[in-house]
Order: sequence, then C-alpha cells, then structure tokens
Amino acid sequence: MSKHIYMRSKAVHSLQRSAQDESKRNQRESVTEEKPNFLSWYKHHLRNFFHAVKFHKERKGTSVVNPDDGEDDGLEKKLVVKEEPTIIVQAIILPEISDPSLLLKEQSRRSLYTSLPALVQGRKWVMLYSTWRHGISLSTLYRKSQLWPGLSLLVVGDKKGSVFGGLVESPLIPTDNKYQGTNNTFVFTDKSGQPTVYHSTAGANRFYTLCSKDFLALGGGGRFALYLDSELLHGSSACSETYGNSCLANSQDFDVKEVELWGFVYGSKYDEILSLSRKTETICRWS
Repeated sequence: MSKHIYMRSKAVHSLQRSAQDESKRNQRESVTEEKPNFLSWYKHHLRNFFHAVKFHKERKGTSVVNPDDGEDDGLEKKLVVKEEPTIIVQAIILPEISDPSLLLKEQSRRSLYTSLPALVQGRKWVMLYSTWRHGISLSTLYRKSQLWPGLSLLVVGDKKGSVFGGLVESPLIPTDNKYQGTNNTFVFTDKSGQPTVYHSTAGANRFYTLCSKDFLALGGGGRFALYLDSELLHGSSACSETYGNSCLANSQDFDVKEVELWGFVYGSKYDEILSLSRKTETICRWS
C-alpha cells in the first residue's frame, strides 16, 4: 500500500514538473515571438519618423539618410545644390561736368573715369580749354592749363572721327626740350566708342609730356605717341616706348577737328575756376 502511494506521489510530482517545464517553454516562446513584433513596430515607427523629417528637409534643399540604407544611420546628408553666381554691378556715378563735350560720349567718359588716379576721382570736370570756345591756338591752350594745376585730360578729335588724347600734368609750360609729368599720366584711343588706355611703361623712360612753342607732344623714345602742331591743325601718332601704345588715330598723320582740355576741380573751387575758364579768346575756326 505504501509503495503504491509512493509511486502515485512520484507520478504526480513528475506531472507537476512537466507542467512547470511546459510553462517555462511557453513563456520563452512568447517572449521570442513578442521580441520581433516589438522590433518590427519600433522599426516601422522609426521609418515613418525619418520619412517625415526627410520630406521636411528636402523642401529646404537637404535630405536625411534612411535608416534602411545601412549608411551613417541618423546622420544628415547635405544635397549638393548648384547655385548660379551672383553678379553685382555697381553703378559708376560720374562727377558733374561744366559743359557738354563735343568729343567724349557718356560711355567713353565713364570708361576713362575708372582709369583716372584715385587722387582726382570724385572731382568735378571743368572745361579749361576748347577750340570751339577759346579759339585754335596752342599758346591759348598753354595759358588756360594754368587755371588749375594738377592732372588734366587732353582730348583730341580728328576729321575721320577718331577720338584720342592723354592724361597730362598741368600747367603745360613750354620748355627747351625738357619733358614734364609723372607716371600717373597715360594716353588713350577711342576709335570704337570703348577707350583703350595705355599707362606708362615701368622703367622705359620718363618722356611723358613735351611742351614747346612750336608743338605739344606726349610720349617718346623714338616716336611720339601724340603730336600736335602750333596751330592745332595737324598732328601725328605712332608707337612710343613711354606708353607702349599703338597708333592712337586711324592713320599716323591726321587733321585736327577739335581739342579739349579738362581739369578736375575741388567742389569748393568749382564756381571760381568755371568762371575763369569761360572767358573767351579771339575765336578762329578752320573748316
């Protein structure tokens, strides 16, 4: 009887143990089944979050790496956006000019203005001399250049339509074969409406401006860059070592049509110099 009870107790104990083992196995399987479900849910929601952020970023020109890509998870990646270069055009405000020029158009004056030394930029332009107002005379040109010392712009027009000249140092004083001026000077030609400026060649020579009672010449070293006779009727132009220029006119020899000399005057002296410059000389015009 006791043996039977013992065997029955052992069987019950075995069944209880089997039930416990089964319960533990079921719990492990349940956890195993829930784990991928939880990971799947987490991944799903994470993907939705990244898609939402990506959509927002793309509207601003950037994107976010998708976590499924397997590259730099969670790191932001910039899109390469090619931008067109921005060109800033700064308008050049030209200073006041005392009289309309018969030779310089507005565009030509604007181009020459940018080539002027900073010392005279911003100053007002005063017509110190012109053949149409003061007469055709080299001596008058010299005399009018004394109204305002410093840099002045000599402009010459020939009868073929070319416009050329140079930046000179005033006053222009006749000397005996002695050049004057500094390396701030230049010569220019305006054959096509777009001036070409030739600055002094460093170290070549100092033959900037030569004033004589018989002629006015700019440049040197073999030939003059610009030559005007005493009557301001004829002239010539050739290559010069001083400025490294080509012929400024359409041909080496030319007939003069107009000559102008412009001074760059401080605002405080403008009215005074303008009044003096408009005192006319005896006018002699040639056809």
